[in-house]
This record gives sequence, C-alpha cells and structure tokens, in this order.
Amino acid sequence: MGRFFTPVCLLGLLSACTAQIPDTSPPQPLTDSGANRAQATIGVAAERHQAELRYGRYTLVSTTPTTEQQDLLAQIIEVNIPSNLSPSVQDALRHVLQRSGYSLCPATASVQVLFTRPLPAAHYRLGPITLRNALQVLAGPAWQLTVDGVSRSVCFTQQTTNIAAPPLTPVLSSSPEARP
Repeated sequence: MGRFFTPVCLLGLLSACTAQIPDTSPPQPLTDSGANRAQATIGVAAERHQAELRYGRYTLVSTTPTTEQQDLLAQIIEVNIPSNLSPSVQDALRHVLQRSGYSLCPATASVQVLFTRPLPAAHYRLGPITLRNALQVLAGPAWQLTVDGVSRSVCFTQQTTNIAAPPLTPVLSSSPEARP
C-alpha cells in the first residue's frame, strides 16, 4: 500500500503545481467578432506596456515620470553648506539651485536687502526637504517665493502683510541683585 500511496501523492502535488492562473483581464462581450476582441486585447496590452517595462527577469518598472520629474521644485534635496565660507543668503540660494534646473532672478533693489544678509547658522544644513520649502526657509517668512516656469527662474518679493514676530519669552535672572 505504501508503494502505491507515494506515487499518487507525488502526482497530486505535481498536478497542483501546474494549475492555471485565472485571467484577470476584463471579460469581452459575447457579441464581438474575433477581430474586435483582438483589437481590445491589443489596446489593453498597449496601455500596460506604456505604463510598465520589464526590467530584468522579475521586475516591472514604471515608465511614467515621477512627481519630482514633473514638478522640479518638488524634488527632495539635502544641503550642507561649508561653515568656513560665511555665505550670504544669496550664496546659499544659488548653491541650492545649482543642479535643480532653476536659476535665481537677478538682484533688484527691493530684494537686495535679503540677498546681502548673512546666512543664519541654522540654515547651513537643510534636509531632507523639498526644493520649494528649502528656498522658502532660506528666504524667511517676510519673502514670497515666485517662480517663472517659462525661464525656470526663482524670484522673491517682499510680503505686503506684516509678519507677526514670535512672542518673546522672559528670561528670569537667578542673581541675588535682581531680586527685590
């Protein structure tokens, strides 16, 4: 009995390995002729081919552009500015824009006050952060980022509304002379 049972089990296991995978494509109407069905199948296959590409044996990669490729200011960057340079805000903005595809607008009299400011120590290292947010952080809340998509240039205009300063925290002195 054991000799009969082992081959039957092996045949059962092998037949399970050859089971067909169900077709997940949408069912075609029964009234279509063979030519229409072939066209619909080719259309579905063409859509799949445009969106995915076989890369290697088991990997399918998307051929659609990423968000960062479509919106260059959405790309994620990490910035480290050498501390020995003592850069200005304009230097930092140019450094951030170097390989982004965008350039900084020419300095006008109104934006010169921003560009000539020294870069705060907190801005020497940024990221990971989107390019758009990095530019806005470097400029500060008093400046509005404007983008010219045609010339791929980045400009700043001064905000017209008053920016409220954060509330000051009182510093308590622990020296005996300061106590009443």
